[in-house]
Amino acid sequence: MGKNGLIRRHDHQLGILVRVVDALIIIATLYLAKQLYKVGWSPNWSMTALLGVAIFYISANINHLYQSYRLGGMSEETPRLLMTWLMTVGGLLLVGYMLKSTHTLSRVVLGLWLVFTPLFLLLFRFLVRSVLSTLRRQGHNTRSVVIVGVNENAKRLATEVLSSPWLGLNLLGFASRTVSGAVLVPQEKGRTMQVPVVGDLEALYAKARKGEIDVVYVATPTSDRETIDSILHELGDSTVSIFLVPDFYTASVMQGHWVSLGSVPTVSVIDNPTQGMDALAKRIEDLLLATTVILVMGIPMLLIALGVKLSSPGPVIYRQRRYGLNGKAFNMLKFRSMRVVEQDDEFVQARKDDARITPFGAFLRKSSLDELPQFFNVMLGEMSVVGPRPHAAAHNEEFRSRINGYMLRHKAKPGITGLAQIKGFRGETDTDEKMRERVRFDVEYINNWSIWMDLMIVFATPWSVIRGKNAY
Repeated sequence: MGKNGLIRRHDHQLGILVRVVDALIIIATLYLAKQLYKVGWSPNWSMTALLGVAIFYISANINHLYQSYRLGGMSEETPRLLMTWLMTVGGLLLVGYMLKSTHTLSRVVLGLWLVFTPLFLLLFRFLVRSVLSTLRRQGHNTRSVVIVGVNENAKRLATEVLSSPWLGLNLLGFASRTVSGAVLVPQEKGRTMQVPVVGDLEALYAKARKGEIDVVYVATPTSDRETIDSILHELGDSTVSIFLVPDFYTASVMQGHWVSLGSVPTVSVIDNPTQGMDALAKRIEDLLLATTVILVMGIPMLLIALGVKLSSPGPVIYRQRRYGLNGKAFNMLKFRSMRVVEQDDEFVQARKDDARITPFGAFLRKSSLDELPQFFNVMLGEMSVVGPRPHAAAHNEEFRSRINGYMLRHKAKPGITGLAQIKGFRGETDTDEKMRERVRFDVEYINNWSIWMDLMIVFATPWSVIRGKNAY
């Protein structure tokens, strides 16, 4: 194998090493916290450390923390690690409460430990990734890759591999029965690169048997069963890793997850993301966030209500009929920001320099303070803090026939903020393309929902409000 296999042969050992170091960090940070606070070690601390490691491993398995360092970035691993540590802390608190032993431990030491541990765990992972990335850029710890097929999917995959040397994937070329020579693959800034065709499928099989290929990506259409079956059969007795690259349609469908109906595997393309325990977790999250906002913003909301009343005649609260979960209608609450309150059937979306908007209302809309009453919708269970933004009834009827998959956004409770909003699709949707992008992010949110994702959106929302240019 030469230098290219120096670390690759020890991938499994590296995974074990990471687990061992994680355990040592958890124990060491507890010891460090005790030393800083000058508290002696006792059997209770030993039990806490060992129990922390055990719960951490269980939580890590649930959150898929220990996956390949090659394909996942820090942006993916960081939330997994933080969620794992939060679950560990929750588990320790639960055990301590059940055993009535928390009073025997220093709260200061525990507090320091809870802060130190994730910081050191993240630092360790950053160092590991930095070392591996450096080695891969120098040609160490690489895997030889061949892409089967020459089409748009194959070229897009080749572009990703070539532009990401830190992945440690060495693209040997394409394998094709119909194309020979070299293929132009797009690169950054409009450049292209010639990638060779290593031969047909027979040449691919020969290289695989000689151990010259580590990974094969099959980018032929999924309808080409003959080619896929041939590849799986011929490479089945080799050590080559095989990945199927779905076409655009299949890729959009496969954003879902596998669900077995008896012995028959099915793919959930779109479904309510919060069912069973997830629904309970989402509801608890909503109640905690909504209650906190209402308590903190209670007096400001009273002042805003006074400002609305003084700025123009009319009601303080604007109630508009919107569609929620599964298309069920409800009255969404907002502070009134316009001089004229439209009826649902004559709704016209606010535009820049809209004459209907009062000066005070313009400030409320720009800062999203007009949305604050919707936290009462959340308390009533009609909305969530995070979810697809509810559109006016007239808007729904207008776009449901023009935007493919538009009504899928009603598979989740509507939210005060959402993924589309922090991605820049907040405010006016005056073109089909803007609405199409908003719907795309809404469906992405539904397919990938998690508590962590909700919290990330909540924390990102103030920044999106500050830099937002489409809300008026």
